[in-house]
Amino acid sequence: MKKRMLLSALSVLCYGATVSAQQKQQEDEKVKMEHAQIGITEDLKTSYKRTAHPDAQWFPQAGFGMFIHWGISSVKELDLSWPMMAGTQIGWSSSKPSQDSVDRFIAAGDFFAGHRCKLTGACVTPNQYWEQAKDFRPGSCDPDQWVKLARDAGMQYVVLTTRHHDGFALWPSKYGDFNTRNYLGGRDFVKEFVTACRKYGLKIGLYYSGPDWYFNRAFQSFLYYGVGRDYQRVPSVDADLNVRTAVSTAAEKQQHYEAVAAYIKGQVEELLTNYGKIDMIWFDGSADIPRGNEAWKRCITMERIHQLQPGIVVSPRFFGYGDYKTLEGDKSLPAVKQTGWAELCATIAEPGWGYTKAPLKSTAYVLNQLAVCRSNNANFLLNFGPTREGVFSGEMISRLQEIAGWMQQNHTAVTGAQPLGETEQASVPATARGRHRYLFVMPPVAGKLKAPVLPLTSATATFKTTNAVKAVTLLGKKTPVPYTVNDGLITIQVPAEIRSQNGDIIDIVLK
Repeated sequence: MKKRMLLSALSVLCYGATVSAQQKQQEDEKVKMEHAQIGITEDLKTSYKRTAHPDAQWFPQAGFGMFIHWGISSVKELDLSWPMMAGTQIGWSSSKPSQDSVDRFIAAGDFFAGHRCKLTGACVTPNQYWEQAKDFRPGSCDPDQWVKLARDAGMQYVVLTTRHHDGFALWPSKYGDFNTRNYLGGRDFVKEFVTACRKYGLKIGLYYSGPDWYFNRAFQSFLYYGVGRDYQRVPSVDADLNVRTAVSTAAEKQQHYEAVAAYIKGQVEELLTNYGKIDMIWFDGSADIPRGNEAWKRCITMERIHQLQPGIVVSPRFFGYGDYKTLEGDKSLPAVKQTGWAELCATIAEPGWGYTKAPLKSTAYVLNQLAVCRSNNANFLLNFGPTREGVFSGEMISRLQEIAGWMQQNHTAVTGAQPLGETEQASVPATARGRHRYLFVMPPVAGKLKAPVLPLTSATATFKTTNAVKAVTLLGKKTPVPYTVNDGLITIQVPAEIRSQNGDIIDIVLK
């Protein structure tokens, strides 16, 4: 009987591990294929060097920032842009359907076959997605509240999605016809956001998508590109998810590429000239122009960006090179120290970048991520998606308030702190500032959504150094913490009674 119970338990554990591995593999494939779809590549031959402008040197010291993904998708509580792309359930799957199955989907015109959106009623065509713009009336939106919450939570910069792949721009652009100039009476959310960032002293980041599926709608297929890559006889489908019969000529395509170049250049220049000093542009994907096409000569260039904003920090996701390395999603949490500037962006929701009523990760989970990022020389950009009214949900505000309380006590170990030097090692994530060494003693998290259960057990952390120790205390409270020293190895015992639900930091002061 005991043997059967043990075998059963082992089976459950193995099954759980298999499911977890499959989920990670599927998430890896999803992000990789999303990046391929929107043209994110790395230019290995570039001679571009990271900016040395004095105004840009804030970035590696910032530590913590807020990402805000928001737009017309919030009307139906969809994630941004990707729900309009049919066939993702095939392209992102770790268990690929057969060619015969895909042939049947295509013959039936059932491009969402097997997609979970059928269960939730969230399947939309591109045209149905874009129709949300007519109902996008965020009367309660006040970017001042977003930025104040970020400031209170110890974040040093905020990045707003000014335009995602869906093409809807949050400012009254003179370029294109799908922005607040044509909707919402010309309200300028970007201006309101920038004003709030300046009010609260936070660095200003503007996200801008290279691809624009609305502007490009007559020239692209809305059947996920990965389907055409992996299967035969895959048609191009239009914005109503009907199979296209007309084919654009080479001359028509070239004329469109020139229009894309002018459109992208015009919008980026608006963002970099209409709002004063901008600290960061967070590109996400390349323009809808084939690599090597002549139209690129008329598109925005890195030189033009620096001419308009000399001290700006530029992400690498448009040109294939930039000022820092971008890591995306929980799976990309850096496991080793990054040699250059780096940033992990991840969501508070599980899953989703926009507001979808998805559950939120626990405060302890995201603070664990922050600890690992800072110990490995990366910033952590945590995303929040406002509702259709343009406000953060009560649960999001609660998470931010919990983060604020933790950061109030521990911010010196995060903002402006450095990774440990090569001659020092710790058994937990750790950072350094002057004579201080900060050890992050974080609680174990059973899952992304579950807060640790109190009381926590006592914990042990070690720190190796060649320096003598002056004091070991709990950061922010100056509570002495027991420790021993043996040949440069400091062993610290953190009693259960002083541990907190969201993690603690041990402050080691060296002589």
